[in-house]
Amino acid sequence: MTNANKVVVLGVGVTKFERETAKGLDELGKEAALMALKDAGMKYSDIQMGFCGNVYQMGAAALTFYSMGKTGIPITRIDIACASSTRSVQLASACIESGHYDPCMLIGVEKMPRGMVPMPIDPEAVSTKNEMLYDGLNGLITMPGAYAHHIVRHMHLYGTKPEHIAQCAVIADKNSCLNPNAVYGKERSLEEVMNSRMIAYPLTMYECCANCSGATSVIVCSEEKAESYNGKPVELAGWDGASMKYVKGDPVETSISEGYTPGAAERAYEMAGVGPEDIGVAQVHDAFSSGVIIHIEELGLCPKGEGGFFVWEGNTEIDGKIPVNTDGGVVGRGHPIGATGGAQIAELVWQLRGEAGKRQVKDPEVAILQNSGLGATNVMIFKKM
Repeated sequence: MTNANKVVVLGVGVTKFERETAKGLDELGKEAALMALKDAGMKYSDIQMGFCGNVYQMGAAALTFYSMGKTGIPITRIDIACASSTRSVQLASACIESGHYDPCMLIGVEKMPRGMVPMPIDPEAVSTKNEMLYDGLNGLITMPGAYAHHIVRHMHLYGTKPEHIAQCAVIADKNSCLNPNAVYGKERSLEEVMNSRMIAYPLTMYECCANCSGATSVIVCSEEKAESYNGKPVELAGWDGASMKYVKGDPVETSISEGYTPGAAERAYEMAGVGPEDIGVAQVHDAFSSGVIIHIEELGLCPKGEGGFFVWEGNTEIDGKIPVNTDGGVVGRGHPIGATGGAQIAELVWQLRGEAGKRQVKDPEVAILQNSGLGATNVMIFKKM
């Protein structure tokens, strides 16, 4: 990568996340996009390519980008479930690296129903030979079931306790109270979390994220292009993605994970020229509280098998060794699926700029993001400039 094509995040925008909203998909997307443009000091006419992270609305790219104007740029909707927005930014960054499009914009947007996340694949519609039907019949195709299976095995192997897992939700709720965009912003005690309704052992209701509606936007460009604007760039120094991988003797990775995070992390670290010891703040995908424990281990932020104890000892809190999900994460912030990755990026950009307000981490220089979706995981590393 040449210096001219070094990729930076120049603008971010996040709307208020809400359980229900009267705003349309186009209104939500436009609101976030205008925030990002203002943050970057840029006009919409400057954007050369657009990506829309969205899962449940066919035509979402046209709905959202046409609300900004019809400038003739190529626009593409990306759907890999919860990881749609981060994959969009990775694809945009590759376009910038090549010099083909610069700058690019992501608009991540979703309007979600209450209750269980609607699954895009109906088990009744697939062949009896398809493993997804087998997974569905065994409760794995529901996300609470998949996360529960994963963490129960972790408990068996490493002695992780339900209290450790619930503590992840306690921290998420506490951090969300410092985030004005969070869906609830309500603090809960360990007892409240553990005594809430059981969903899929050991995960209780307050350890599960809330479906909600909202939008995010991210503008990426080359470092050279950023000099033409008055935004505050943050370098996107490394990134990679992975789908599920067959690992002999590891049924969790082979059948339950959403993507091979260790592989993606290794490649992202190498690209950025840093290691886990350099990370000052992190965002990991915690659609359920146990995700924090699993993903900090996969990223190398703590030794394998010690994630539960690492959280319990306060290491992931805002003033801890490696602050994680300082904005509340998915459990505390809420989960408009197509917009979630954009919110993760925005939080790390604000942290590295020193703009996170009451949840600001002390002097972070390098940040890491891990975002999972159905059959995919993305890892991104950001550096302060």
